[in-house]
Amino acid sequence: MRIAGVPAEKGVLLMRHPPGSDRFAGRWNGIGGHVEAGEGLRAAARRELLEEAGLEVADLRLRGVVHETGLVGHAYVVFFFVGEVDAPRLAPAPGVELAWHEQARLRELPLVDDLHELLEALLVNPEPVLAVERFDGADRRLAFAWDGEPEAKRGGPA
Repeated sequence: MRIAGVPAEKGVLLMRHPPGSDRFAGRWNGIGGHVEAGEGLRAAARRELLEEAGLEVADLRLRGVVHETGLVGHAYVVFFFVGEVDAPRLAPAPGVELAWHEQARLRELPLVDDLHELLEALLVNPEPVLAVERFDGADRRLAFAWDGEPEAKRGGPA
């Protein structure tokens, strides 16, 4: 589960994976983590924001679901939530790099492969977007497709 971005006047909140990470080293991503046993999806998203960024976000809206296969040899269903904060003051967990980024400049950042396309859709569509994605067994994206559209190889939606 990832929180795709928490828009605020300061921009969109993203987290950078550390250089030695087994996934997406040095690239920016939404905040995320695993759902604990017995925990609801929205509750997990709120918990991750509190743990990773020190933010309490009451109103999180489901904006996307992506089925990822082959990412570091696993398959995941990722739920993307979007919410807004009034006071964007961060209290990151130790070792976590967080930053607010202007929405207009997101294309300039080294984001994880799917986030360029996903953020554009997640932040403007009132209904959740659906997609499927294949990876090479590590963290290199092979294909991406919006649900119901033909798969686009190595780069994003057609």
